[in-house]
Formats: sequence, C-alpha cells, structure tokens
Amino acid sequence: MNPWFTPTSPPTATPAVRRPLTSTELDTICEQIHGDAPGPHKLVDAVVTAVFDALLTGRGRTYRDHHDDALFNRDNYAIPVSQWTAIVTTVTDRAYTWGAATSTGMDLAALLPASYDDPAVPTPILKPRGNRPHLVRLDISRDATTTVASCQQHLIELADAYGTDSDHYRDAAASWSLQLTNLINVPPGVHRVLHPDGPLSLYVSTDDADHYGIVFEPIARYCTVADCHAVAVADGPWQTSCPDATVLDHEHQPSYPIDGPQPGRWTTRP
Repeated sequence: MNPWFTPTSPPTATPAVRRPLTSTELDTICEQIHGDAPGPHKLVDAVVTAVFDALLTGRGRTYRDHHDDALFNRDNYAIPVSQWTAIVTTVTDRAYTWGAATSTGMDLAALLPASYDDPAVPTPILKPRGNRPHLVRLDISRDATTTVASCQQHLIELADAYGTDSDHYRDAAASWSLQLTNLINVPPGVHRVLHPDGPLSLYVSTDDADHYGIVFEPIARYCTVADCHAVAVADGPWQTSCPDATVLDHEHQPSYPIDGPQPGRWTTRP
C-alpha cells in the first residue's frame, strides 16, 4: 500500500452500491490511467469518472450527471480496499511523469468512492499497455555526476585538440552516446544506479543484482616513423607493440601529442 494514502473508512450506513469492480470495469479504468491524459487533473477526472460510471451501471445515470450535484454522496458507493489501493497507487505512479505524484494521489483519494475490506478480492495489477512503464528509473549518485561531467568535458577537449571531424573525437563521442542510450533502453521494471569508477569510468548496478562497467579505454600512442612499432599508453614509457616487434633507436614521433587529451572510447565490461 502506498504510505501516503489511507483508504476511506466504510460509512456507517450501508452504501447504495457496495461491490467489487469487474475485470472488464478494471480494464476500462486501466485504459484511463495509462491513456493520453494531458496532465494530472485530467487523469484524476478520467479515472474517477470511470470508477463511478461502473458503479452507476444500471441506474440510468452516469458520473457526469452527478458531477456538479452538491448532494451527491460518494460514501454511498464502495469498492474493496484492495481495488481502491491498486487504483490510487497506479495513478500515483503514473503522475510521476508530471512530477505531481503526491498532489494527484491526494486529489484522487478525496474523489473516489469509499472502500471496504474483502479478503476474497485480490489486488488487481493495472499494468500499462505493452507492460512498458511510463518512466525509466535511472539514479545517479552525487559522485557519479562529477564523473559524467568529466566525460563530457573530455569530449570537449578532444574536439578542441583534434577537431570535431577527427577520428579521435568522433569515435569517443559515438561510444559515449551509445552507452547513454543503453542506460535509457532498459527492460521494463529494471532500476539502474550509476556510481563513479575512476576519472572517466562508471559502475552500473541494477535491482536484479546485475552490474557492469562503462569503462574508458585509451588508445595507445604509437610511433609514426616507418618500421618503428613502439607504443605508449597515456603518459607511460615507450615499449614494443608485441614481443617480436621492431623498435627503432630514435626519437619517437607520437601519433598524438603527449600533452594532448587522451583519445579512446567507452566500452561495456562485465
């Protein structure tokens, strides 16, 4: 149960209509919750209308007929607390897309019919169409925001040093964009958290106990002189690219400046 709301207590008098909503009626309410409401107020109005229209079935009137009736007593109608709670909780989750979860839930709770306890009525699952949530949950720790900013700054430095048309910048920018896209395109219901894992790398944990790294892999600096196969990573010493490679005894000419920003790309590691 959502801790912000408490179902209304049953009225002392027997409600005029006191019954569970049918599966068909719940489907209609679910469509209203996950429909195209332009904002929280329209969402509340659509859901309340669907609930009362269901309870008024067979009485020759709809909720709109009572909408402005000061004598209309919502406590004359009641649904099981399991259904009441599911509706409020699902609408509250939907309202997160507008940043208005609390106020929307409170407005809805005030307008819904009363509730009563019936252990025989299960809690309905009011899933969105296609079972795809309206929000993708991605949390970023405070320290990780610094790392993300550093990654973006590194791209700016690559562009300034080598140009936006250079392979150094284009490869790095494309790999960073791909990693961000993968973070957003998560399976439904998966919650991910970003943590720092080095100056330009991140650690990603999920609520299903999975984890992986978004790691910046620098490109080795190599000597551009013909027949010399010396390489160096970052500010490290020159060394052979492989055990049997030839390294000439001369002043190596680096493929990118020693004092320039480190080219590379972001990759995913388990």
